[in-house]
Amino acid sequence: MIPLLFVIAAALGGAARFVVEYRWPPVGQNAFPRATLAVNIAGSFILGLVFSAPSDTYLIIGTAFCGALTTFSGVSLQLQKRSAAGAKAQAFKYLLLLLISGVSAAALGMWLGSFIL
Repeated sequence: MIPLLFVIAAALGGAARFVVEYRWPPVGQNAFPRATLAVNIAGSFILGLVFSAPSDTYLIIGTAFCGALTTFSGVSLQLQKRSAAGAKAQAFKYLLLLLISGVSAAALGMWLGSFIL
């Protein structure tokens, strides 16, 4: 049963990411990757929330759902695009924003999870 739930959770995470990326494309002159930022912050929060959950729950939600929702390669691509375009300062700001907001969201999720789980 666990493998089936794992596959379903991964499919839902990937589908959620697709919907967010499709519905919230980059805008503006520099095409800020707001959807990539949003799904990575959301994934960090959810991962923090289930951090202290039982191992099967953490495996299904944390690894499958969050693993498909968030992506290191997407962030790497966004950073590479900005660096290749000569916008190294913008790439650094984006990375800093992502790191601070992701760690903060995970910490908030862990804090809330300690009350819920």
